[in-house]
Amino acid sequence: MFRSRVGVGTAVLAAAALLLAGCADLEQPEVERIASTFAAADPSARCAVLAPATVAAVEAARSESCVQAMAQLSLPEGAVVSSAVWGDQAQVQLVGDTVFLTRTSTGWKVTAAGCRSRGDAPYSCRLEGP
Repeated sequence: MFRSRVGVGTAVLAAAALLLAGCADLEQPEVERIASTFAAADPSARCAVLAPATVAAVEAARSESCVQAMAQLSLPEGAVVSSAVWGDQAQVQLVGDTVFLTRTSTGWKVTAAGCRSRGDAPYSCRLEGP
C-alpha cells in the first residue's frame, strides 16, 4: 500500500513538472518579444517595458527621469540567441546582451539589461533594479 502511494505521488509530481515546463515554453515567445523590443526601443519605450522597481532604482541612482537615463545608456541590440523561463522569472540572451525579466500584474517587464556573465558570480548588469 505504501509503495503505491509513493508511486502515485511521484507520478503526480512528474505530471506537475511537465505541466510547468509546458507553461514555461508558452511564455518564451512573449519574453523574447519583450527583450527584443526593449533592446531596439527608444528611451521612452524602454522605460515602458521596465519593471516599476527598476524604473525607481534607475531614477534614484541617476537623479533624473527614466527617459533621460535611458537616453544616456548605450545597450547593445541583437537577435535572440536563447531564452529560459522559471515561473515568474525569465532570462533572454541576445547577441551581445543578456536581459532578465519578471512577470508582473501587467505582463512581463525587464528587471535588468546590459548583463554579462561572470562565471560562478552573479551577472554584472549596466541596468538593474533591486
